[in-house]
Amino acid sequence: MMVDAPPTAILARSRAPTCAQGAGGDGRIATALADFLLDPAERLSEQERAQMTSMLAVLIGGIAEDLAVRLGIGVAMEFTGEEIVGRLRAAGLLHRPRLIALLLRRAGLDRFREAVGEGGAALLQGFAADNDPGVASAAMAVVLARASTQDRFGRPGLFLGDCDAETAVDLTYAVAAAFEVDGEETLVAAAVDLLARHDEGERLEALEARLILALDQAGRLDAAVLLGLAARGEIGMLAEALARLARIPADAAWSLLVQGDEDALGRLLRMAEQPRAVAAGLIAALVATLGLAAPAAAIAAFDDVTSAETAAERARQRLPSSFQAARVALRGDGHYRA
Repeated sequence: MMVDAPPTAILARSRAPTCAQGAGGDGRIATALADFLLDPAERLSEQERAQMTSMLAVLIGGIAEDLAVRLGIGVAMEFTGEEIVGRLRAAGLLHRPRLIALLLRRAGLDRFREAVGEGGAALLQGFAADNDPGVASAAMAVVLARASTQDRFGRPGLFLGDCDAETAVDLTYAVAAAFEVDGEETLVAAAVDLLARHDEGERLEALEARLILALDQAGRLDAAVLLGLAARGEIGMLAEALARLARIPADAAWSLLVQGDEDALGRLLRMAEQPRAVAAGLIAALVATLGLAAPAAAIAAFDDVTSAETAAERARQRLPSSFQAARVALRGDGHYRA
């Protein structure tokens, strides 16, 4: 079904802030209160905020364009991704932890790679030329996926295919609901058609996980690969590799690796059953990339943790993240305890 509507009527505009809001109305006070009392260590940097904002606008704008094509409206629309983001934010439709986690992860990956230059590209090209066909094909898939997710300036972008299934469904329907056209069934049909082409297994993170799996199956997930990933700022794949060796979820390994906690890093390397010399080499390679303030504390944590503590930590990290979050919330102290 085709929708005939003038471009200016397709998407409702968000209203400008009122004088009361600008001067400190209730909504602005609540926002200022939350922002002002944030732990400085947990606050987004200006670079992270800018990158996440840009990627979110590209993601939402891309969904809107794909829906517009399916609606038969045409591509010359008088709205932008930023405008739709503004509407969705005002309606509370962007309060999605998985979405924010993805944005934060991609912003972090960009920062890590910038810290060491373009070494990761050479590493991937080497894997793509590997004699093992499984490693070579998995590496080539990662190379192609990274190229396809860059914007015209070579910066990492974010698209619907990068989202997990739940986030993809929620965002697509939210953007569809923002179109001010008659015929809700038509909007839903366009969203369903777009979502039918979404494959969670083709996300960049999933493709990188397949490369790590291929290296492991080829008997190549060794110290040389781990040190190469660390030295070249490939923190996402390093987290995946350590997760596989530690037998814990990849998200858990990522959190332990990038939170800037030397003690957590030492525990992760112990769970991954790395020899002390390799652990020390990885810590040294990650000092600049992760901004480790006390690398000696990481190796001390690696040395101090017992086998029993490592087993308990591994068991805890395997618990569903939603269960762990609920335990923290119910205890009210911000810390998980088994």
